[in-house]
Amino acid sequence: MKKFMVAMTGLVTLATLGAVAPAAAVTPTTAHAATTHVGPSLSVNAVYTSSAKVSGTATKGSKVTVKATKNAKKNLASGTASKTTGKYSIKLSKKLKKNANVYVYATNPKTKTSFYRIIRVQAAATKAATTTKTTSTKKTTSTKKTTTAKTTTTSTKKVANYGVKTPTGTWKSNTANKYSQKIVFSQKTGFNQTLYKNGKKVKTLVSYAKYSVDAKTPTFWKINYTPKGSKTAQTLYLRFTSAKSFKLVNSKNQVVAVKAGVAPAAKWTFTK
Repeated sequence: MKKFMVAMTGLVTLATLGAVAPAAAVTPTTAHAATTHVGPSLSVNAVYTSSAKVSGTATKGSKVTVKATKNAKKNLASGTASKTTGKYSIKLSKKLKKNANVYVYATNPKTKTSFYRIIRVQAAATKAATTTKTTSTKKTTSTKKTTTAKTTTTSTKKVANYGVKTPTGTWKSNTANKYSQKIVFSQKTGFNQTLYKNGKKVKTLVSYAKYSVDAKTPTFWKINYTPKGSKTAQTLYLRFTSAKSFKLVNSKNQVVAVKAGVAPAAKWTFTK
């Protein structure tokens, strides 16, 4: 996936995104759950109430576990990623409830480092159904009887599912007041944010920040991040409008104007 960022707080409708990047670059551990080590790679496919397994890819040979709560002693599922492809598919011990969070951990067997992703359980996908009903009516004339058929068709629309799993990747914003932004989420370099004016770099706002993701709903996410060299965590919220686009919002999922560095406050949309 891609880049994205901009710090925002709860009910505040105007926030300032960014923190000054330090001089030296250090590679911290980043994942959807905060850790203090650089862990293995991990991606998780969408999980539904009808799912019997959890699947995805991870660093080859990694141990993969699923827990109902962070650091829970009992596992909902456990297994090992393929040593040749990194793919895994592990059986759940029970069905999961809609909107419940599960914690998927990957542990590198060599370094023993690990990190996890928080996955929101979605309702089972519904299939569109088409029903055809046939009724007959009789028409009478002085000499004939004519029977005609009338057909009624009803259909059910399928709710859109963007299938967003992780913000990893590079995201570019719209242009507002001649300014634009680039956000990168990386498991190796963390969260990075850069400001541009008329296409030229103005300033690095955030670099090598550790970050974690909390999916409030499948399309409304909370991001916590700590800039390199800082002990204070910052927060931003985003609403996905597609698998490759999101808007910056506040804690109430409302689109708000956000200030990024020296750029005037604006409403930002990021795309891959």
